[in-house]
Amino acid sequence: MALGNGFWALAVGYLFAYFNAKSIEERKARIERVNKQLRQFYGPLLACVTASRSAFRAMVKQHSPDGTKVAFQAAIQANPDGPEARAYRTWMAEVLQPLNERAAKVVTEHIDLLDSPGLEPLLLQLVAATSAYRVILQSWKDGDLNSYSVIKYPDTLADHIGREFAKVKKRQASLLGEGSGPLRSRL
Repeated sequence: MALGNGFWALAVGYLFAYFNAKSIEERKARIERVNKQLRQFYGPLLACVTASRSAFRAMVKQHSPDGTKVAFQAAIQANPDGPEARAYRTWMAEVLQPLNERAAKVVTEHIDLLDSPGLEPLLLQLVAATSAYRVILQSWKDGDLNSYSVIKYPDTLADHIGREFAKVKKRQASLLGEGSGPLRSRL
């Protein structure tokens, strides 16, 4: 009888150790994936799209006749060689497009880290708009100042990525056993 009890105790101990080790490894893998999502996808993408949005707003505030996007766009369309249009082309070439290129690169190189089962249309629109602007920038260099893209930059992308970043950051905190209080976004 003692031998039988010892066997069962050993078997239960082995099963407990096996499943405990398996659980620990699975948790480590989840933590590693979340860290990778934040480090290689959501963090860099959020930085780029937020900086791009801030730069765009600064450009409009600085160069629009009345500080609004609508007046800025109207001024560019009314006079493609005017001061607003020249400022726009400079900002696009030197500030906005490089940020958009970096964001598009993050998306295309790390899409496997996306935290959803399907591909987010805003991300596809970012890549498409950025790609289209390569042609527009070249057209401007070639002297065609009336060139513009029909693929619009996804204006709501920064907000969407901010929410996704916060969600993944909250999951990271939970996996690491950190506080259960609400994560406050600083965006």
